This record gives sequence, C-alpha cells and structure tokens, in this order.
Amino acid sequence: MGLKRFAKRLGRSIAKRLPATSSPPAEKAKPAKVKPVAAGNRNVPDHVPFIVPEAKLSDIFAGADQAEVVMLPRLIRSHRWAMPEHELLTLGGLIKMLQPKMIVEFGTFMGGSTLTMAANMPADGRIVTIDLDPGVRTTHVHGQGVGLSNFDVGCLFQGTRYESQIEQRFANTIEFTDHDLLKSADLVFVDADHTYEFVKRDTQTALTFVKPGAALLWHDYTWEPDAKECVGVTQTVNEFWEEHGGCRQIAGTRFAVHLPQLVDAAEKAAA
Repeated sequence: MGLKRFAKRLGRSIAKRLPATSSPPAEKAKPAKVKPVAAGNRNVPDHVPFIVPEAKLSDIFAGADQAEVVMLPRLIRSHRWAMPEHELLTLGGLIKMLQPKMIVEFGTFMGGSTLTMAANMPADGRIVTIDLDPGVRTTHVHGQGVGLSNFDVGCLFQGTRYESQIEQRFANTIEFTDHDLLKSADLVFVDADHTYEFVKRDTQTALTFVKPGAALLWHDYTWEPDAKECVGVTQTVNEFWEEHGGCRQIAGTRFAVHLPQLVDAAEKAAA
C-alpha cells in the first residue's frame, strides 16, 4: 500500500474514534478592565501630568544633602500606607533646613511623619496633627467611598521624648477650621484624603494657617498606577503652581513643596 493511501485510511480511522466536534467560535475579546475614578475625583481625568519642576532637596537648600537627620528605629516601615524610610529622611532634611517653630499636619496616620518632623525641628517647636476620630472611621464618607481600615493613630510618636511637642486633634480635615491656628504655621503638611475635592479643600485651609513666607508641603504628588486616587493631589498641586508658582517636586520622592523664595527667584530670573 502506498504511503499516501495509508495516511488517508489512518486519518479516517482516527476520525471515527473521536466525537464529532464543530469548530469553536472565535473568542470575543474581553473588554479591558477600567478602574473607576474615585468618587472624590469625578471631575479630574484619570491621568494628570506631573508638570511641577523637579529639583533635588540640595538644589533647593544648599547643604541639605549633609543635614544630620534624627530618625528612630521604630520608623522602619511596617504598613503599606506608611511613608518609606528614604522619604522620612528627606522630610527630616527639609525640616532641618526650614527649622519651623510651628507645623500643622493634615493626616496623622500612625505618626511616622509627625515623629520625624518633631525630632528635627527646634526643641521648642510644636506640631498640631489632625486625623479623623477613630470612633467614626467605619461610617466616614471619604473620596473613595465609606469607611476606613483600622490603625493605631499616632502610635509611632507616643511614648517618645518628642511626644510633648505634638498635639493630636481629631476632626474631618475638610471641616476643620480651628481659629487658633490662623496665620500661625511656618509649615503646613497636607497628607490626608488624596482625592481632589479633599486635597483642594485641605490646601485652601492650609493657606489660612500659614504665616507670610511659610512653606506648604504635599505628599503623593507623584504616584504608582495602583494609587490612582492620588491624581487629586497632582491636580491640586498643578493648579496651585499655575496660580502661585514657587513649587518643586522633590527628586526621588513623592513630595511637592511650595516655598516663597522659589517664587522670588523665578521673578528675579524673569526680570
């Protein structure tokens, strides 16, 4: 028997032993999963460019790269929301250079940034740090929905020798208007709810707390793709920079800072 005839008969024999099948229909392409924009970012695009100029901390403050920063071992990162060590080091360097006597912080969380600022500010300095009352976390309406996970607010500075410099206040930052803080702060650090309406409101409140010539600092101006709620920080800082100028991304971190001396420098360069 010829090879071709043998192959043909073998094919028919195998076909008889197999169940009849029809060609499967072409699989429809699955629609790409699109993460919904957080409720607090409804009027903000999914992606906002990072347009604020970038600079090293040592380019903003000469000698900042040699600042002797105090950091405690308890600041080793233990929670994914906590600030990583290199950013705490940068924050400590910024505080060493600014030497603020009064700081207001929006968003305490576990208190890592609070402790870092207290440890590097003047010994007679003071921090007021604001976070939501733990008793209302489960029902709190925020930029991404309702309810927050549990954490021990301020636990990292509690029990340290710097605790006496820190005052913890509980409030929803977008409703916070304590009059004793008006025009009192040398630095306001905005790091609470990261969705647009909240960051925008916190920034507006921060402007009422700062003294003339004081600094503003934001965290999460830049962010990773899995943290799209932070687009609200980017949008707010971009708008602030376009209106007021004097902002920089701090290279190698997610910080953005506003300093009046940067505005003055830009005006001199343009003259």
